[in-house]
Amino acid sequence: MLIQLQIINYIISSRDFSIIVNNNIDKSYFPNLSSEFVFIYNHYKQYGQTPDIETFLKVFPEFEVLQVNESPEYLISELFKEKQQTFLITTFNNIREDLLAGNTEKAMDKFIKASQGISANKHLEAVNILEDISRYDAYIDKCNDFDKYYISTGFRELDNLIGGIDRQEELGIIAARSGVGKSWLLLKLASTAMKQGLTVGLFSGEMSVNKVAYRFDTLMSHISNGQLVHGNISAANDYRNYLNELKDTHPGQFYVMTRDMVDGKCGVNALRGFIEKYNLDILFIDQLSLLDDDRNARVFFEQASNISKDLKILQTQKHIPIISVSQQNRTKVEEGEYAGTENISQSDRIAQDATLILFLSQKDDILTISIGKSRDGGTGQIFKYNIDLDKGRYNYIREDDYQEESSEGYDVVEAPF
Repeated sequence: MLIQLQIINYIISSRDFSIIVNNNIDKSYFPNLSSEFVFIYNHYKQYGQTPDIETFLKVFPEFEVLQVNESPEYLISELFKEKQQTFLITTFNNIREDLLAGNTEKAMDKFIKASQGISANKHLEAVNILEDISRYDAYIDKCNDFDKYYISTGFRELDNLIGGIDRQEELGIIAARSGVGKSWLLLKLASTAMKQGLTVGLFSGEMSVNKVAYRFDTLMSHISNGQLVHGNISAANDYRNYLNELKDTHPGQFYVMTRDMVDGKCGVNALRGFIEKYNLDILFIDQLSLLDDDRNARVFFEQASNISKDLKILQTQKHIPIISVSQQNRTKVEEGEYAGTENISQSDRIAQDATLILFLSQKDDILTISIGKSRDGGTGQIFKYNIDLDKGRYNYIREDDYQEESSEGYDVVEAPF
């Protein structure tokens, strides 16, 4: 409470209300002196200045007047710290009560909301980009160490346009109708990230670990997926040789989590635990509609919106890319035609929160990847690939002469700088 008292005294003695305005402070920062703060705020709003000490003491004669010698920067820092401490203490006490009463899901819901409150509870700051040119250092760093900032998608044509997957700020969506190959493409992105030495996590909402692993093996070795899934003995020697060399030839890690591995709700909070337990560098989700809403909304549209919002918060807090599969709605998009963000199913919020959206369509053995949204450029561009999913192959079709060009290796990606 002392810091609240100090700031009120600072305002009425200095007649300077900028300490409040410039830091986006409201009455929630003054739980013990809320009436005093509201009086000063309303006086400033009505008369354009703060009340003097005499005017203030007429209304609050018992108020303790102090001399304040600390700087405004110190006062704001301490006020912010006090609010965070109070918030955490109150939250932990509430969660503890629910846990003792056996209400685990209710306690988890409070924990999620609390984490959002902490991330949003910051006083106002800004950077003058005319004076601060530190971004030049980041630019040079990108030029010299591209892999530090981007993860290859495994499609060099796509990487040359968008740079790849942003390692700290990407929330990507792969959208298509059923049966087009969304899960295959998601797994190709994931296996490419693993090849780059990253610790990859994939949540599979409907496929078993073995089904995911067989597809992964096909993408890595090009052994027929049909033979792996159905148990064709003719592939046994090649498969054994591939598995014997797999761990030694790739520096990354690849963890798969399915619904039956989660005790309780399988929502964003479970994904948070997945990230933290295995220290993931990137997370893939197959797919959004198979996640539970930790906020318990009753309407499907609200559930999807909540999941998208919580994923955005999770990505921001963990600073790792999250790439998800989402269903495309029933709006007809012709083969090769650009698909806009309105074609995302479930919720408009998914399209709003995403930084990258890739739409897929397929006709015969031709897969079309359309960039529906890209924060760093390329929206509206279309790429075509001749695909053989049984062998896990994607061959780029040039638009000019339709010559096929392999798009297998992430190590041939050209940096766009």
